Amino acid sequence: MLMTVSKALAAALCLAAAGRAAAVETAAPALVPWPQSVTVEPGWRELKPAARIVVSDAALAPLARILAEELHLTTALNPPVVTTGSAGADDIVLRLTNAVTADEGYRLTVGPAGIAVEGKTYRGAAWGTVTLLEAIAGDGQSPPRLPCVTVTDAPAAPYRGLLIDVARQWHPVSALRPLIELCRLYKINYLQLHLNDQQSTVFPSQAFPQLASATKGRRRTYTLAEITGLVQYADERGVTLVPELEGPGHHAGNLRALWGRGGTLDVFNEKTYAGLNVLLGELCDVFKSSPYIHIGGDEGSFGHLGKSPEEQAYLAAHGLKGGALDHYIRRLDALIKQHGKRTICWEGFHGDGGGLPRDIIVMPFESAYNPANKLVAHGFTVINTAWKPLYVVGNKKWSAEYIYDHWNLRLWEHHVNTRTHIQLPPGAPVLGAQMCAWEQAADVELPSLRERLHALSERIWNPDAGRTYADFAARAARTDQFLDRLLGCVTVQVQGLAGRRERGWDSFWKPITVTLSAPPIGTIHYTLDGQEPTPRSPRYAGPLTLSQANTHREKLFFNSRTKRFEADGDVVRLKARLFDAAGQPVGDVVTGAQFWHRPPEAQANP
Repeated sequence: MLMTVSKALAAALCLAAAGRAAAVETAAPALVPWPQSVTVEPGWRELKPAARIVVSDAALAPLARILAEELHLTTALNPPVVTTGSAGADDIVLRLTNAVTADEGYRLTVGPAGIAVEGKTYRGAAWGTVTLLEAIAGDGQSPPRLPCVTVTDAPAAPYRGLLIDVARQWHPVSALRPLIELCRLYKINYLQLHLNDQQSTVFPSQAFPQLASATKGRRRTYTLAEITGLVQYADERGVTLVPELEGPGHHAGNLRALWGRGGTLDVFNEKTYAGLNVLLGELCDVFKSSPYIHIGGDEGSFGHLGKSPEEQAYLAAHGLKGGALDHYIRRLDALIKQHGKRTICWEGFHGDGGGLPRDIIVMPFESAYNPANKLVAHGFTVINTAWKPLYVVGNKKWSAEYIYDHWNLRLWEHHVNTRTHIQLPPGAPVLGAQMCAWEQAADVELPSLRERLHALSERIWNPDAGRTYADFAARAARTDQFLDRLLGCVTVQVQGLAGRRERGWDSFWKPITVTLSAPPIGTIHYTLDGQEPTPRSPRYAGPLTLSQANTHREKLFFNSRTKRFEADGDVVRLKARLFDAAGQPVGDVVTGAQFWHRPPEAQANP
């Protein structure tokens, strides 16, 4: 009886705090990933304009600033951050506490005593603030409101990752910040950057400036200020950037210009390791927050190594009989340990790696060189990067539904032989999982990953949640809309489209109506010719009516094989962006939509 009375009293107090006279049914908030424990009480608390964010520990001040910015983007409120004094009834409190035991654990409490986010660590508190943001009701109430809820949560897997290939396809920093926001929203704690490949080396080495890359006069290497700023940007949001320095095979790229032998690095030469040690030191200085360095170690041909007299002398001096890749991994692991980091590599080596240290973490991806079951049998800890369904490569990608319903943390499915798979038992040393986006252009990265990364997140954060895909999809639709607001995106709604979508183009014949919307914190400016919007571009004042009169002629669909365009079209390239009162862009994302004016017979017979 006492518990029932206490709950009823809490509900009444919460309702009173929200200024409501009668009890109403309160639905569970749309949270992704679904937490370990969610308790919802009847009633709501309003986020009032006078609310502040009160920080009880100075270490959380950067997080409080981030939360204030995110609340502004999503609710138009401007809560100040307060680091001294006590909290009022309408304030949001952030605090560190040992009462939360897991390193990434948190507790969110919305109730009669106020709104509080508690974590054992900065990152745990960061995940708690994400849950607070997701819990804000999407019912259009003003001021915005939160359900009375207690969330107690922690991840089941400590490594939840995403890889971005910034070496093959150049990604400006403005394209990476939204991906960090995506990781934050879905509590992905590691973002791996593939820093070198055949195409370029993007890390700004000060010791070896000749590694800097350019293509057709365009820079392909970040500045030191850009990359250190990106690390800080991620750290403040609870996301850690993990650098990958690929070698010694073909992916080493122009590292071979310094320490190469044929198509690989010269692994049987001390000068190679002396140079790499300097470069690793630079990586560790820039990526200070990362406990890991990824060294690649896959897809190399090493049969040409160990043949020359100097290499034969090296082999004899070190008591080696060959094993170029194994030797390289051992040597880099020793150097990385000297820098206080831990080594991650791909599954490229065979067997037990010729005695590789078992504290090296391995990412099995293809189950071809060294499958997960054999790695685990040899004593290695693994991270699941199974090609199927965790790779995103061109058109080879798997849906959120497939990931959610058919994959688990300990399952490796073979993407070629679909009847072959590896299912590790419960308790196997699987540290976590990572989605890998390879060779993707910067402008397609966010649209592609937002369709599937959230499914990976929920399946490894809380694999025993017992939820259905339909339940997940409903929640994910809400958080995906919320992501638009976090990024300052302009939402596009179109009425009157006719015909099918083809290669990113929406077909129309009769006039269409395009409605744009964005967070109520600025003005929308747009263009119809594909140019980047500026504050001098037309200001959006209401729905746009687009017809053939708004189109321009373009050649479409360049075929790199035939060196020809495959179609001509009358098209509209809409781009829209949000700007604040000072004329500065809000966020990094420019919203785009493409419309192709085509007769009905052309749509039926492309």
